[in-house]
Amino acid sequence: MKSKLLEKIYIIGFAVMLLLPLIFINRDEDAISEQENRTLAGFPQLRKDGSFNKELPTDIENYLNDRLGFRDQIISMNALMQYHVFGRMENGKRYRLGPDGEFNIIENDMVETYQHFNLFTDEEKDRIASDFQTISDYLKGRDCEFYYMQCWDKQTIYPEYFPTSVNQYGDYSRTDQFIETLETRTDVPVIPLKDDFIAEKSNYEVYSKYGDPVHWTQRGAFIGYTKVMEKLNENREDKFSVLAESDFDINMTDQGMSFYGGVRRENVSENFERKVTNAVMDENYDEEHSEFEGIKTYHFVNDKAGNDCKVMIVGNSFIVNYLKEDFAESFGETLVVWNDVGKKFESWVECYDPDIVIYEMVERYAAYDIVHKAAKKISKK
Repeated sequence: MKSKLLEKIYIIGFAVMLLLPLIFINRDEDAISEQENRTLAGFPQLRKDGSFNKELPTDIENYLNDRLGFRDQIISMNALMQYHVFGRMENGKRYRLGPDGEFNIIENDMVETYQHFNLFTDEEKDRIASDFQTISDYLKGRDCEFYYMQCWDKQTIYPEYFPTSVNQYGDYSRTDQFIETLETRTDVPVIPLKDDFIAEKSNYEVYSKYGDPVHWTQRGAFIGYTKVMEKLNENREDKFSVLAESDFDINMTDQGMSFYGGVRRENVSENFERKVTNAVMDENYDEEHSEFEGIKTYHFVNDKAGNDCKVMIVGNSFIVNYLKEDFAESFGETLVVWNDVGKKFESWVECYDPDIVIYEMVERYAAYDIVHKAAKKISKK
């Protein structure tokens, strides 16, 4: 008798488990999944475009997959289980975990670069040297200084955070080749940064362990800014003012990154907030100058910089997300342009007429072909 009662309880409990997701199905027509940042599938229609809907079975399946009750909770449980139990990300195509669950991003040729499998040929190094020297000569002819700034992927500075299943071969990468080529075969002043980050990582977190897997930390950005300014001031009598730590309120905050499915680790790191801002950004610069139409630009004027120097920085998110306002505090006028020199570089220079050009690239988006296009156009003059 007791066993039959337990069987009935088991059957009823199982039925409830099956029915509850249907009872709590999401019926909101405009429902959005916050986990996936997308609109959920709409209610399936028997007729579509005036005829029977041939995709009805698929539409029903998508509707149920998207809207069954407790869906987001189940997704989160699965993602957390994958991370904490099996040590992997549910989306393993772009994000990979290090030996202690560190967050890493893998895209473009990052694995090949890390393994040193894609070194430049002698012909490619010849072309790089020629292209950068061509641009340097062109800018010198306009009384404009030219500097190259190298940003690095996280795994170059913290290889101990990268998946142990990926092996390195040798200790010389294509980015190392590139830096050596510029330093030995051109007159372009190079700001390599790699050794600076490696030296400082025992004192500070320069790329985060469980935070942004793509960029440097705010401390790393500040180190990069400082080294650039040191290079610019190296042989200059009237030196540019340089922001110091005392110009910021520096606090420790949790900057851990959240991933789809609720995976998150605490990552307490330094947060830099500038105490005083003098540079003013012109929101309409690209609209007022046709040469920059369709290009992301950030133009600043700073009457309190103590100089009338015009600086153009061509870079990517390492500059735009972290440093554009800091650089703007050091110069009378600063123009930051999204990294796409290509065939427009010459027209940008002629339009803005800078005194200094800083070109920044990060390893995984190294735009050597774009530089070649710019140099090729300049050479035709």
